Amino acid sequence: MTTQSDDGFSLVEVIIAMFLLAVLSLAVLPLIIGATRLSVDNRDSVEATSLADAHIAALRAQFPTQPTTDTTCAQLRTAATLLVDANPATLPNVVIPTGLTRTVTVEACPTGAGVGKPAAILVTVRITDVDGDATVLRTRIPVTSA
Repeated sequence: MTTQSDDGFSLVEVIIAMFLLAVLSLAVLPLIIGATRLSVDNRDSVEATSLADAHIAALRAQFPTQPTTDTTCAQLRTAATLLVDANPATLPNVVIPTGLTRTVTVEACPTGAGVGKPAAILVTVRITDVDGDATVLRTRIPVTSA
């Protein structure tokens, strides 16, 4: 009497396993694509936020809370304008990625009775990418005389 050994897989079993693997892969594929897209968006957002933060840090370094010399609103406007120029020495150790546009806006300086008095001026830093998505950071910078 001879016994037959049933070792291995048949061709039908292999085809069914491949079909099941393909169906499971198609179910997971949209999740992978969505996660990749979200990762790219988050990376861009972090890049823009850190660039805006570098601009604010540079202004805060020039206009500390307890200044040793007089600072004015006009000086703050000038410093904000210099931050977005093309000179890399303005923001040392900060790499500005291509495709990002930067604007630094300083609110209007006080007029009338507020002139010559200490003030906290609102500064807005807006970083916009090529898609038009913007990251906006706002802070108040103290000046000794408006």
